[in-house]
Amino acid sequence: MRSLIALSLLFISMNSNAQTIYHHQLHIVLRPQQHRLEVEDRVKLPSGSPRMSYFFLHRDLHPVSPDASIEEISGVSDGILQRYRVTLPASRDSFILKYSGEIFHPPQQDVREARTFENSPGIIAPEGVVLSGASGWYPMMDVDQVQNMVSFNLDIAMPQDWHAVSQGKYVKRNRLKDDAISQEGWEESQPQDEVFLVAAPFKTYQRNDHATEALVYLRNDDMALAQRYLDATDRYIELYRRMIGDYPYAKFALVENFWETGYGMPSFTLLGSQVIRLPFIVDTSYPHEILHNWWGNGVYVDYPSGNWSEGLTAYLADHLLQEQKGSGAEYRRGMLQKYADFVSAGRDFPLAEFTSRHSAQSEAVGYGKALMVFHMLRRRMGDDKFLKALQEFYHEFKFKRAGFADLEKIFSQASGEDLGKFFEQWIQHAGAPQLSIDFAEAHRTENGYELVVSIGQTQAGLAYLLEVPLIVTIAGQDEVYPTMIRMEEKHAVLRVKLDSQPLRVDVDPEFDLFRRLDRTEIPPAFSQVFGNENLMIIVPRNAGEEVREQYLAAARRWQQQPGRTTRVVWDDEIDQIPSAGTVWLFGWENRWRGIFQDALAFNGAKLSDQGASLENTTFPRDQHAFALTAHIGQTPAAWLAVTDAQMMTALTRKLPHYSKYSYAVFKGMEVANIAKGIWEVSDSSLAKQVHQADRSIPEATRGKLEPRTSLQH
Repeated sequence: MRSLIALSLLFISMNSNAQTIYHHQLHIVLRPQQHRLEVEDRVKLPSGSPRMSYFFLHRDLHPVSPDASIEEISGVSDGILQRYRVTLPASRDSFILKYSGEIFHPPQQDVREARTFENSPGIIAPEGVVLSGASGWYPMMDVDQVQNMVSFNLDIAMPQDWHAVSQGKYVKRNRLKDDAISQEGWEESQPQDEVFLVAAPFKTYQRNDHATEALVYLRNDDMALAQRYLDATDRYIELYRRMIGDYPYAKFALVENFWETGYGMPSFTLLGSQVIRLPFIVDTSYPHEILHNWWGNGVYVDYPSGNWSEGLTAYLADHLLQEQKGSGAEYRRGMLQKYADFVSAGRDFPLAEFTSRHSAQSEAVGYGKALMVFHMLRRRMGDDKFLKALQEFYHEFKFKRAGFADLEKIFSQASGEDLGKFFEQWIQHAGAPQLSIDFAEAHRTENGYELVVSIGQTQAGLAYLLEVPLIVTIAGQDEVYPTMIRMEEKHAVLRVKLDSQPLRVDVDPEFDLFRRLDRTEIPPAFSQVFGNENLMIIVPRNAGEEVREQYLAAARRWQQQPGRTTRVVWDDEIDQIPSAGTVWLFGWENRWRGIFQDALAFNGAKLSDQGASLENTTFPRDQHAFALTAHIGQTPAAWLAVTDAQMMTALTRKLPHYSKYSYAVFKGMEVANIAKGIWEVSDSSLAKQVHQADRSIPEATRGKLEPRTSLQH
């Protein structure tokens, strides 16, 4: 996430390269106990600015100026922001603005797809201070409702033992006369989208023996935790420096927030206390936030033309790290599965319209589809040209705004081909291709065999221009034969000469294309239940009173989520499992559990009154909470059960984070996850046994794929 809130996107320029930079010299006094701040800001206007300008400020700050005329624009506001007009005397290029007041917007819960988030546009409190451009804590200058870039110097006075963090370079720390207030300074001369200010009674840790200073700000002393993040900072900055170019800022800091967040700002990240202590975060989400200092906070996004930075960052962070482990194809399948599960045809939209994540649907497009577009570019160009394009893009647009059109230009130059149709197809239009194998036949020839494969696109509408990867399993050979078929229409035929007998054809086996997966390629997963627009939750009437009430409460919470029709019923109120939509079954006592158990057996798992056997491991009923998925006929279904009613609140909060999995097992009142996994897919419609000339169809398992090297190896 690039910012605390998306309000400031409303005022970003349509012109990605026309930058007007305002400089702010801000003197700030923070009074956390009163939720207040006092500010004097000398605003220097760019050369040639008109005498009359406009700015937004928080509605409760009441600005005045000793050397300019300030006028509130009546009736012109945006949420907590109020618009003002400032008129400067002739020949002046700066003005002083003084203001003070309260900014206190406690974090509010936002429930989406059963996941709970907390957001605040800005807060000054005894626990800490978190302010962004969306807080309106400094004057956001605008001309014709276009937000402009800023540079700044900050002097922050605050309670003793507090520390402040902003983007850029740390410049000073002083103890003021009364010995109860400390003062710190930050400065950034490079153009910025907005100014952030975070402060709290932090314990600070640093390492400055590298070109980039690494910093950690924790709310309690924890040297071991700080050391892990300092080491990771050095490691990942060096990785991306070699891949893309020099890190754009003087420092990178991990900052601990007082509510659970996952925000990425220029030169620092603001993460919640629980988040930073999860053991996997330091090598998953953390490198993602570091990389955003190249993409999104180094090269800025021209939001009106679409946000490319989330997909590119996910590709070079999340995907790259999985690729280095040999799990790149599995990760890509997961991205495509999210798209299939959460994005129906009526809810799709072009990448050019993506600005920020606000739902699983928007995430599947803005992160997942964009990630796959960059992967397809890399496969088309080759690693060397792809990396060269990234480096040139970064060099040309560092501290400037850029859009998909700029990416198209740079990648076309680096590849030596016009990529206009590629970008137009994947960026400007909603939807995805869906593939099928029409037939695969082998014919004997004088020198061996000819394989004939027909591939189709089954989606509605026009055909996509595709280069579809195929692999052929050949008799007597361990390694598969890779090839490709170019599609310009909805059907295409490939003819391949082979020395030996072809036995099997697999289409896009490593999920290199952005496409809508066929259901036979997707194992049952929680995302299929969470993502469907129509959900039935079946609650057991005969469960014990306490656990029954918890099941019912959880069902009603999920029922309140927007964008979905959810019906909650007792298990004795229906005569059959619905054939449309999706189903959650709650409880061991649920009268439909037997049907679910039968469906679960197709995945090699077993559920009985005693517990569950999953992946050759048995989990007793009386010690565990379970969440399992299966297909009851064509209906995606999930079953959830606990041994103690008090487990339900934590379990239903955690489950959406396991959306890609087919099952998850939890233990203890803390509901700790002890097992999770994905059912195997054994019968994909995009794998076809080859019909031989004698009309036989030999059975063959897929041959071995050649291992791939990662992008940065």
